[in-house]
Amino acid sequence: MTNERLREYTDDIYSCMRCGFCIAQCPLYENYGWASNNARGRILIARGVLENKLKLSDYIAESVFSCTTCDYCYLLCPSGIHTTDIIRALKCELSKRDYSLDSSIRILENIRREGNPYGEPKSKRGSWIRDEDK
Repeated sequence: MTNERLREYTDDIYSCMRCGFCIAQCPLYENYGWASNNARGRILIARGVLENKLKLSDYIAESVFSCTTCDYCYLLCPSGIHTTDIIRALKCELSKRDYSLDSSIRILENIRREGNPYGEPKSKRGSWIRDEDK
């Protein structure tokens, strides 16, 4: 059973025209070259999860969690599909089903603990800025 957050985007998931405008500019697609590593591929994954027709795997989780949600796919989408919102909901669903990447879990723990994804102490925040007055 899918979570309600993913269900909120049912209309967008089914409205995707699969035109490919989101593919050409996706930095991850450029790096990986696989259809599952772009917004259109992740929308298809979301559809498979929504319809309970997709067997989840670590490979699928890696594909979904590799998305940086930079929002560029949304800006290019002629249909106005809220791709990054769908991907965030999909990440939540996969996490709920225990398909989280260790790196994602570490990043979340770092943000909760130190307020940044790197796990750097809050006291070091801004330490890289050179103080001209000293």
